[in-house]
Amino acid sequence: MQFLKLAHSGNNSLRLYLGGFALIILSYIIGSLPLVIDAMRLYPNLNPDLDDPIFIENYGSTRLLAGMLYPFVLVFIALVLYLYFAHQRTLRSMFSAAATFRWNYFFGFAFVLLLFIISLTLLELYITQDFNRIAWNFESKDFWILLTVSIFLVPFQIAAEELVFRVYILQGLYLRTKNAWLSIFLSALMFAVLHIENPEIESLGFGLLLYYFMAGFFLSVISIKSSGLELALAFHLINNLFGIVLFSSDWQVFHTDALFLDHRPPSSLILTLGTGLFSFLFLYFILAKKLGWKLFNLQD
Repeated sequence: MQFLKLAHSGNNSLRLYLGGFALIILSYIIGSLPLVIDAMRLYPNLNPDLDDPIFIENYGSTRLLAGMLYPFVLVFIALVLYLYFAHQRTLRSMFSAAATFRWNYFFGFAFVLLLFIISLTLLELYITQDFNRIAWNFESKDFWILLTVSIFLVPFQIAAEELVFRVYILQGLYLRTKNAWLSIFLSALMFAVLHIENPEIESLGFGLLLYYFMAGFFLSVISIKSSGLELALAFHLINNLFGIVLFSSDWQVFHTDALFLDHRPPSSLILTLGTGLFSFLFLYFILAKKLGWKLFNLQD
């Protein structure tokens, strides 16, 4: 539980936390303005709807992706500076309770997760025999620009979300509730609510919020068990890069010129939730086996 106890370091008054949340919201709003201004300048007659195929085609999917990710750059920078100067937290304590950031945890889990996602995707295609609805989409110029933008901006996006939910919210809740499981539950609930505007919700219904709740719960637990954000950052990074660079679809939040385009309709909600539950449990047991965790004990 050393990760949660990091909340006791530095200054942690309620006033500071309220100021931090205001800063996060303000940073995101300011970061969103360039996309809105740029879209209105270039296409004044088009509604800047991020899910509108006509707008995406005219504006450019990679340019849109950059505009969608840029707010997270400001959120990340603002929150790190606020934690350092206002909360007086060290840079290390923002990411890990270990002596240093454990890159072996990060890269090791990232590699395992990439293999797992690719294997699960291939297994699904083999079972459904929907290979003909997956299109190879490699266009050299478009792809390399997409890859460059993704490698530069996605790490800021996932780091900002992890700092907000697994550090600022999770640790802040524990500081006041003194209850780890309640803190995990509430932070996971907030993580799910954050994704309520995702187009996947429109496609599969509000029941999909349960998937995001499971994801938030899983990421909180592995952060506590491992005493750091290394595993959560790896999961978030590989999951997002896979959906942006390798395998994109028309109904998900990021519409990109990925290597493969999935033209299949959304799968059923039950199948999506079942696959998610299996994935989170499988990955948790793998981590527990590798790192010697006690399965149901947060004290590791």
